[in-house]
Amino acid sequence: MNPEIPNNVLQPLPPPAGRRRWLTILLALVVFVAGMASGAALTVHFAVSRLQFAIHHPEAAPPRIAAVIQRRLDLDDQQRAEVEKIVAKHQREIAAIRRQFQPEIVDELDLVRDEIAAVLKEPQRERWTQLFEHFKQRWLPPAPPKPE
Repeated sequence: MNPEIPNNVLQPLPPPAGRRRWLTILLALVVFVAGMASGAALTVHFAVSRLQFAIHHPEAAPPRIAAVIQRRLDLDDQQRAEVEKIVAKHQREIAAIRRQFQPEIVDELDLVRDEIAAVLKEPQRERWTQLFEHFKQRWLPPAPPKPE
């Protein structure tokens, strides 16, 4: 202890030794990479969930699309209503096209599933079929019903 400094006064810590500096840098790098990885994972999760919502709920698209266009182009309310009506009209046409071609797409995907299953062993085949059906359910919803 230094006789000039009273015991009740805190003294500053000595500077870190040169050998510990690499540990500080490594720790900072680990924290940075962990933050980057978690941010990327959250971004991907958010994007995938939004995309799946859009795939499974096409009826929600016209107002959402019109709102985005309104924000980006500074549309007034009348323009937004017209844009929403146009998008809804064309969405019905797209749904009709999907109803026409989706059975062919599903048939082709089922052929892919079956051909791959044929080269797999029984436990692999069961797991493959589960994975494939889960994929179809998430990314290829049933064709929209025909309007009455």
